[in-house]
Amino acid sequence: MTKKNNHTFIKASLLTLFGSSAIVAHYLSKKKSFMDGNEYQRVKAFRKDRMTEADRHNDVTCSIVSHNSADDIAIVLESLSKQVPLSSIYVVDNASTDETLEIIREDFPEVNLIQSDTNLGFGAGHNEVIKLVDSKYHIIVNPDIQVDEDTVKKLAVFMEENPNIVCTTPRIHNIDGTEQQLPKRNPKIKYFLGGRLENKFNFASKWRAEYTRSDEALNDVTDIDFCSGCFMFIRTETLVKVGGFDERYFLYFEDADLTRMLQKKGRTVYYPKASVTHKWKRDNVKNKKIAKKALESMFKYFMKWGISA
Repeated sequence: MTKKNNHTFIKASLLTLFGSSAIVAHYLSKKKSFMDGNEYQRVKAFRKDRMTEADRHNDVTCSIVSHNSADDIAIVLESLSKQVPLSSIYVVDNASTDETLEIIREDFPEVNLIQSDTNLGFGAGHNEVIKLVDSKYHIIVNPDIQVDEDTVKKLAVFMEENPNIVCTTPRIHNIDGTEQQLPKRNPKIKYFLGGRLENKFNFASKWRAEYTRSDEALNDVTDIDFCSGCFMFIRTETLVKVGGFDERYFLYFEDADLTRMLQKKGRTVYYPKASVTHKWKRDNVKNKKIAKKALESMFKYFMKWGISA
């Protein structure tokens, strides 16, 4: 399928799905990242003015985007605080209505809290922090993550020893200790369907296994197509150069997209000697509203990168 036909097919599909040319125009908007070259230079000067000398020399910073995360936020901040100074951790809160903000302010006052009155989405939320930090490495962290002992140190040492690697994702565990099988190949339509039908059809479960590479014994450093956004350890300079997350994705596929952008600058790998625990709910399968968001993001992704069955 040519690029022109690919564009026409996806646009027609979006019109069928949403029935509004205005909505389609929004999804196919030109905005790709949080800033252009001129804005980057302006923000870089601004952030250096506001950073303290200690901030400038922090090797690792972290960003967490929260939305009604009261059940999880203390766990992730407590686990991170044992490995990264609280002053190097940023939480962007997307209009929480629960006790998330109170927990952060009362129990973790040193954390940099950025409060939004609206839900910016996952990528746009992290971009608010990427604009500001000037560390050597930056970690994208989900609020439902618990960082295992020495994970940050292990990843930092690994990246220091491998300057051609720009992004690393560790082994991800479920809360029961089993390995969590997350995508490691570039998205395809069959993989999207496989995740929703794997419990009903054998062929779908095979697609899911192919997507996550769960049918392989990945016990050594492995180059992968897709680093999960639940925990990404990235060279900050490279993250800024590619423009951070593409803000056209509100939720889902933004991590697959970012991985592909980072691969233009270096390798993206799976590093199983470090690990985190992820309280994964797979809301995109169970919740129809969120499933629709995932479908919208899928169209945007294939619009940008082309359709692959």
